Amino acid sequence: MVKAAFVDPTLAQQYHFSSANSINIGRLLPQSAYYAYTSLRHHRKTGRSLSFVIPTGNLGNGLAAVLARACGMPIGDIRFATNANRTLPDYFASGEYEPRDSIATLASAMDVGAPSNLERLRTVFGERDALTHHGLDVLSVDDGSIAERIRSDALRLPFVWCPHSATAMAAWLDLDDARRNAADWCLVATAHPAKFETIVEPLVGHTVAMPPALSDLMDRRSSFETIDADVSRLAASLARNV
Repeated sequence: MVKAAFVDPTLAQQYHFSSANSINIGRLLPQSAYYAYTSLRHHRKTGRSLSFVIPTGNLGNGLAAVLARACGMPIGDIRFATNANRTLPDYFASGEYEPRDSIATLASAMDVGAPSNLERLRTVFGERDALTHHGLDVLSVDDGSIAERIRSDALRLPFVWCPHSATAMAAWLDLDDARRNAADWCLVATAHPAKFETIVEPLVGHTVAMPPALSDLMDRRSSFETIDADVSRLAASLARNV
């Protein structure tokens, strides 16, 4: 619906849309700074490049790492971790891009059936064969595996995964021993588990402490409107509220 509104000439002219999510390249540029900082710090300490496992849905966070590497940062392989929305892994498997409707999963922020930044990735860095040649790959992680990682890792690690960060752990564990041991890997954790307490807390069997900044946000009044997934309904909502 957002993409449809962006290309609707009447709506776009009337509202002058921008986007705070990774449809906007401006979202990716500051994300790239995380990868630049982390890889440079690791390289200065060890003399080695750092590989990343990155949870991704619209591929913004993943493309941010690719852009940082293209700028010369000491980044090795990049593995994208997705949920049951298989557009990205199917493209890497077949070379054919087939967008589809999204599927609801435990990792809801990654529920994307037509990743906007896959178009950018392919346009700038080439198609599937070129991407895999340069150390990019992807793994799809289903809800059962996400839940198991949250549950089991909470027993052995000093922290709790959010559903999205758990996909990174699952994707890293899926690497064969030779590849996992041949590089230094960074698993990207993308959200605090307290944001997804209804999913996480039943799995770990206890409450998850909420950071003060998040607690402050959650205590504020929210305002939203539920509409059908149709751009005409979005246009009507904008007319009422903007």
